[in-house]
Amino acid sequence: MSTATEARALSHVSRLDRVAGAFLLLGGVAFFAGGATHPGDTGDGSKISQLHEMLVDSMWYPSHALLLAAMACFATAILAIRLWGGLDAGTAKVTNVVSVIAVIATLGMTLHLLAATEAAAIADGDKTFFYHLHTWNETIVDPLWGLGIAALAVAGGRTRTLGNPITLVLGLVGGLAFALASATIAFTDRFDALFPFASLLGIWGVVVGLMVLLRKAS
Repeated sequence: MSTATEARALSHVSRLDRVAGAFLLLGGVAFFAGGATHPGDTGDGSKISQLHEMLVDSMWYPSHALLLAAMACFATAILAIRLWGGLDAGTAKVTNVVSVIAVIATLGMTLHLLAATEAAAIADGDKTFFYHLHTWNETIVDPLWGLGIAALAVAGGRTRTLGNPITLVLGLVGGLAFALASATIAFTDRFDALFPFASLLGIWGVVVGLMVLLRKAS
C-alpha cells in the first residue's frame, strides 16, 4: 500500500472516529435529558389509564423528542463504528448486530413519540390497534436496544475500543435496567423503579464519546 493510500485510509478512519465520538456524546446527553423529563403517572388504575395519564402530559412530546434524538445519535455513532474497521472479530460481530437493532429502535421511538395522538382514543380504557402496536414496540424493540447497547459496552470496554472496564459497568447496568423496565412496563409496575438506573446509558454515551474524541485529538 502506498503512503498516499495509507494516509487516505487513516483520514477516513479518523473522520469516522470523530463522528462516532461526537454522536455518542450527543446521544448520551439527549438520552439523559429525555429520561429526566419523561412524564410519570400516579400508579392508579389500569395500565391503559396510566398510559393515558402520561400521553396527555405536556412533557410527553419534549421528552420523547429528546429520546428519539438520542436513539438517532446512537444509531449514527454505531454505524460509524461499524464502518471504521479495525475491530476485533468479536466486537465487529456485536457492532454489526447492534447497528441493525439501533436503526429499528430509532423507528420504534418515532412510533413511541406519536403514541400521544391516540390519547383520546384510549381515554375510556379501550385498547386500540395503535395501543397494541405501541405495547409490542415497547415490550420487544426497546428491550432489544437496551440489551444491544449493553453488549456493545461490554465488547468495547473489554477491548478498550469503546471505553474501558469502568464504562463497561455503566453501559451494562444501564442497558439491563432499561431492557427489563421497558419489557415489563405494559404489564406490571414491579420494575418501574429501574428506569432511573437506565440513565447510566446516557452517562456511558457521554463518557465514551469524550474518550473517543480525546483519543483522536491526542
